[in-house]
Amino acid sequence: MNTKEPSGNTGGSMRRWMLGLLLTCWLIPIALLIGIFGVYVAGHHDDMTVENFLEQLQFGDQICVERLNNVISASRQASYDGELLAAYEAYQAGTLDALKAGKRYKEYLASKYQKNNAIASAILWFGTADAPDSFYSVYNEHAHGSYQQIRTYQEQDHEAAAACAKELGTGIRFLKCGSRLYLIRNLVDARYQTQGTLVFCLNQSYCFQSLRDYLQAEGVSMRINDESLMLRGDERLQAWEEKKEEKNYTWKGGRLYLRDELRGDNYILQTYVLFGKEITQYPFYGYPYVLGALIVCLIPMLLLLLCVFRRQVTHPIEVLCRASQRIEGGELGYQITEQMENAEFAYLSASMNHMSAHLKQQFDRIYEEEIALREARIMALQSHINPHFMNNTLEIINWEARMGDNLKVSKMIEALSTMLDAALDRRKRPQVRLAEEMVYVNSYLYIMKERLGRRLTVETDIPEELLDYYVPRLCLQPVIENAIEHGVVPNGSGTVWIQAKKDDTYLYLVIKNGGGMSEEDQARIHRLLDPNYNTGKEPSGNLGIANVNQRLRILCGEPCGLTITEEENQIVTAKLTMTLQKNG
Repeated sequence: MNTKEPSGNTGGSMRRWMLGLLLTCWLIPIALLIGIFGVYVAGHHDDMTVENFLEQLQFGDQICVERLNNVISASRQASYDGELLAAYEAYQAGTLDALKAGKRYKEYLASKYQKNNAIASAILWFGTADAPDSFYSVYNEHAHGSYQQIRTYQEQDHEAAAACAKELGTGIRFLKCGSRLYLIRNLVDARYQTQGTLVFCLNQSYCFQSLRDYLQAEGVSMRINDESLMLRGDERLQAWEEKKEEKNYTWKGGRLYLRDELRGDNYILQTYVLFGKEITQYPFYGYPYVLGALIVCLIPMLLLLLCVFRRQVTHPIEVLCRASQRIEGGELGYQITEQMENAEFAYLSASMNHMSAHLKQQFDRIYEEEIALREARIMALQSHINPHFMNNTLEIINWEARMGDNLKVSKMIEALSTMLDAALDRRKRPQVRLAEEMVYVNSYLYIMKERLGRRLTVETDIPEELLDYYVPRLCLQPVIENAIEHGVVPNGSGTVWIQAKKDDTYLYLVIKNGGGMSEEDQARIHRLLDPNYNTGKEPSGNLGIANVNQRLRILCGEPCGLTITEEENQIVTAKLTMTLQKNG
């Protein structure tokens, strides 16, 4: 195996190569290109043009929405303050004659709307839309309102406005009639019954001033809900508006089409704008030729840079990555044989070869030591046999023999033979199927039942599907023995519960008894289950549960092992946790 130390520099410095190449082939032409671009075209880029014009359009839309919202708020106030409805109800009740009622209506309209620059004229009627009691109106000359405008409404537009009012309820509605734009709102009483209707003829030159003054645009149109207004007409703009594209801008024939949408008070304002070529294009005729020449010169330089970069950087990195993958995949000791052309990667290659060889040596040594230690610890831990249990068993056999019950003696001898065979483990198996482990457990329990008789009750809950999973050999018997000797025998009688369950990762064997634990028992359990507990210092009669805990930790790793806790009603629970292992 090649274990040589990393060699010295075997090539030129990659940093000097790259710095010189970048200065020659990239920085100078790029600086020149950026300078030309900044002088001639930086302010006229398409994206910047779209962004600038869109910001202007959004600002104009915001002004329109604010002015329309102001009109809507003014119309809502007529229902909220209740003056018009109060006068109408007084007229209906006969406490106010028609002349005085009409005067109060006109005074209210004049005080609220005659000085509003957004409202050219305000029209009010009570009763049904088809047969209003009378029309009451005011107009604002400063907002392009006139008496003729009110006459036009009564003669031409009232029928359409009345049809809208019938279906309006408590909302508002914009209605376009010819070149006129109306805002319609019903006046409703406390029972939400419509008593009258308020109609505003809007001063479009004021409401949409920010868009009408958009002098840079060839065409401007807008849509308020379902009503479309063409502020500055162009058939190309109308065609794009009808397409309903998802993007809010598009370029076509050198012209820029913009769209903006803004939500107001119970309406949506959509604006469409068309900009001509003279706005979106800039008068520079030499730039394309200069840029083309730069690109022609830049391409060979770029190819040269890519070739050198591939040779000096990319390929060596690929070689190192492939070597790392092979070492990561378990091919310890793998050596890079390809010679690197620059000093940096040559050093990295030699270092990786040295690291790989050293890693293999270390891994082989650690693996051999771990295997030897593991086998020694398992053999040492499994070699302990409880002589106290053997003495008790032999005493019972002797007693039964004296009584002359040869059948029981035979069964106990068979059970003892099973236990001795499990303890000796002639085939040296560290793990067995749970079904086989239960054979040893049942043999032990048979002997203990013969010893304790009815004083011992055992309840087992082990699903059949768990019997094929592997467990450390003789892991249950020492724990069950501990439960009987410390939880049943001192109390004269008791029950031992044996359960098995699993989750996605671990198998759990649980042994419970109702004997409780004294402080002395808890201290002994804590000492025996300590991961660093030295079994050589403990009498052989106390090694059972310590043996089980250490075998589980060796065979299955963390966090497997044995835990013993006391729960409610003095129930002592011993829980063996091990990894899931199943044959096949």
